[in-house]
Amino acid sequence: MNSSSSFVRWAFEQVGVNVGPMSGVTTDTLKTQGQAINPKDMKPGDVVFFDTYKIDSHVGIYVGNNQFLGCQGKRGVAIASMAKGTYFGERFNGRVKRF
Repeated sequence: MNSSSSFVRWAFEQVGVNVGPMSGVTTDTLKTQGQAINPKDMKPGDVVFFDTYKIDSHVGIYVGNNQFLGCQGKRGVAIASMAKGTYFGERFNGRVKRF
């Protein structure tokens, strides 16, 4: 389990959406749930995936305006840009899920 998927699981739990038990939620389990959304149709609250050290290794919650909320390593939970040319923008793999 990694911290980004744990954060997403916790955030959805706060609004009553169960995406699985804490011990079993990973980016791999999150990508198999929800409805696939075209990146052009992303809305705040959608889950977005990034290929950092492997395919779908980082996940966050889209907040709009080419930004997402997630556990950003040493920065902790923070909003990060996913605009083209940024670290996450270059690693966004186009996978978007809506719960």
